[in-house]
Amino acid sequence: MTGAFPRHHGMVLLPITLVLATVGALAYVMTRDGAMNVNAIDTQYQVDKARYLTEAGVNLVKWRNEQLGCGSNLGFSGPVTGVDGGTIVAKDADIGFDKKNGLTMTVTATTTAGAVNQVVRDLPHAVKVYDLSKKVEVTVGAQNGSDAFIRFGSALTSGMNYLEVTDDTAHGLLQFGMPSLKTNIMVSHADLTLYQASNQSTQPVSLSVHRLTTAWSFLTTWSLGWTTPGGDFAPEASATVAITGNGAYTMRIDPLVQTWVSGKAPNNGMLMRGVGLTMARFSSFEASSNQPQIFLRYFPQCS
Repeated sequence: MTGAFPRHHGMVLLPITLVLATVGALAYVMTRDGAMNVNAIDTQYQVDKARYLTEAGVNLVKWRNEQLGCGSNLGFSGPVTGVDGGTIVAKDADIGFDKKNGLTMTVTATTTAGAVNQVVRDLPHAVKVYDLSKKVEVTVGAQNGSDAFIRFGSALTSGMNYLEVTDDTAHGLLQFGMPSLKTNIMVSHADLTLYQASNQSTQPVSLSVHRLTTAWSFLTTWSLGWTTPGGDFAPEASATVAITGNGAYTMRIDPLVQTWVSGKAPNNGMLMRGVGLTMARFSSFEASSNQPQIFLRYFPQCS
C-alpha cells in the first residue's frame, strides 16, 4: 500500500519506542525524586536556619544585658529585623534576684519561609551573664608556680634557671598558680609569654604547649609517673609558635586558662613540646629575668 511502512520496519521501531518510553519514565522518576530531594533539603535548611537564628537571639540577649550591666533585664520589644532570613523575638528576659544563676528568657525565631524554632531558657538552663563593666587585668608569674623539665633517660630536673626542650627527648613542665582567681569568671584574653635563651636547632622549628592530663611531682621522670613516657598531655596543642631565634614568644591560651578556672579540668599545668628543637632553653621561674608569665584579662560573673 502506498505510504505504508513494511511490517519489518514496525518491528524495528518497536524496541526504539520501548527504549524511549523507558528513558522517559526514568527521567520522570528522576525529576520527581530530584524535586522531592530539593524540597527536603530546602525544608531542612529552613529548620536549621530557624535554629541558628534562635541561638543568635540567645547570644544577643546575653550580650545586650552584659553591655547594660548586671542590674538590667532586657529582651526585645519587638521583632528584630535586618537579620538574614527571618526575625527574632525575645521575651521574658530576667536576670533574677540571684544573679549568679544567670539569665532566663524565651526566644522565638521565624524564617521568611515560615519555619519556627523556640528556645526556653528556664532557671536550670539559665545563661551565665558577666559584668563587662568590671574588667580585671592581672599578670600571673612565678608565685605559687612550679616548673621543671624531663629528659629521656634522666631524672626530673628542677631548680635550674632554664627549661630544656628537645624534639621527642626533653619536655618542659610549667604550672602557674592561680589561687586568687574565682571559678565564676569569663576569660577574654590570656597571653603566655616564654623567653628562649639559647637554641642549637636547625630552622625551621616550633614550640607548642599542651594541657597536662596527669599531675606531676618532683619524683616524676621521663618514664615514671605517666601512662605514656614523655608525659600525659592533650594531643591537640593549646598553642603553637614558630621559633626564629632567641627572644620572647607570646601565645594565646584563653581556652586553656578558662578550662582551669572553670574547673572543667584540673590545673596540672602545661607541657612544652618542640618540633625540630635541639637543646632549646627557655627561661624558668628561677631565672633572674624574662620569667614565664601569663597576662590575663577577665570579667566576673554577675552576682
